Amino acid sequence: MHLFDEATQLEALEREEGAATFTGAAHPGFRNMIGPYGGWSAAILARSIIEAGTPDLQLVSLTTDFLLGINEGPITLDTRCDRAGRNTQFWTATLTADGSETPANKAMGILAKPRETVSWLEGERPDAPPPEDCDRFPLPMEWTKTVEMRAAGNPPFQGSQDTRSTAWVRLDPDRPLDAVGLVALADTPTPRLFYITNKPDMIATVSMTVYLHAIAEDYAAVGTDYMLVEATGARGGNGFFDQHARMWSRDGRLMATTQQIVNYRSKG
Repeated sequence: MHLFDEATQLEALEREEGAATFTGAAHPGFRNMIGPYGGWSAAILARSIIEAGTPDLQLVSLTTDFLLGINEGPITLDTRCDRAGRNTQFWTATLTADGSETPANKAMGILAKPRETVSWLEGERPDAPPPEDCDRFPLPMEWTKTVEMRAAGNPPFQGSQDTRSTAWVRLDPDRPLDAVGLVALADTPTPRLFYITNKPDMIATVSMTVYLHAIAEDYAAVGTDYMLVEATGARGGNGFFDQHARMWSRDGRLMATTQQIVNYRSKG
């Protein structure tokens, strides 16, 4: 079993129509500076919603709020359906560490059945050197051993003062992409603050939303290959900054768009 699947594995405690309770564990392999990597938290919440939902529906949107950090150890996920239509379901999920009465994370997810409609795409995948020609980020956090990131354009800490960047990402080693993995990789962009201050600093994501545009054939086309993450920020100040990203397959499929609001204290 891939380490990512081990780290997001769930066991059902209770299950009924429209609700489920799962147990899992905050895994040491996804440890961040404070608490777990946010992409792991969002991914395990996504898995709880997918496993509780109707099997023929796909995850198309997930918003995760980060209330507090947790230590490694057992967790409980409570998942319920707020509304179910014929082709769309709206779910909420909470993640709580054992011994705590306050949820560490809350998520809202939408499951839907793909159908044939008019389609379009604005923009195209940015030009970038192939991932094989890009260096892997030398980061000390435990989760970066499994989440592979290679700077393709405007790496951080170069004094550019420009928050636009590109990086190749994937789950290492060679895990085929799916919705849960895509959610985890949506949290890979380096905090935009670091491009302004030119140094690492303490930050905390408050909320992250991922819109999953990919369908089954897109996931199959990517397989275990890299995706190019095109990221930027619009504004920072008063203790918060935003960041936005597009996630592209190597052949130019827009797999997901994502955005988050991040708390920080740096004064420069």
